[in-house]
Amino acid sequence: MLRIFLTVILPLVLPTAGYALYVLVVERRRREAEEAHVPAPWWATAPWPWLVFAGVAAMAVTLGAVALTSGVAPHTPYTPAHVEDGRVVGGGPSGN
Repeated sequence: MLRIFLTVILPLVLPTAGYALYVLVVERRRREAEEAHVPAPWWATAPWPWLVFAGVAAMAVTLGAVALTSGVAPHTPYTPAHVEDGRVVGGGPSGN
């Protein structure tokens, strides 16, 4: 149960809780700035949707570049691990 908590639940909940805390702090400071009639801090009014879109686009370009420039050729046969002369030989793409 502890393994499931540490490897599945915690990695999902911790970033979400951190983001929720961040949003609460940003909204509170933005509201305080509006009530005091002073400009909000730069990070409270940043163009977050555009920044998120740019991050997702950069990730997509990176993943596409890695997918297109690495690995073996399509339809390359795979030889599974097997035993030769009493020794285990690892598997991998054949024809190299």
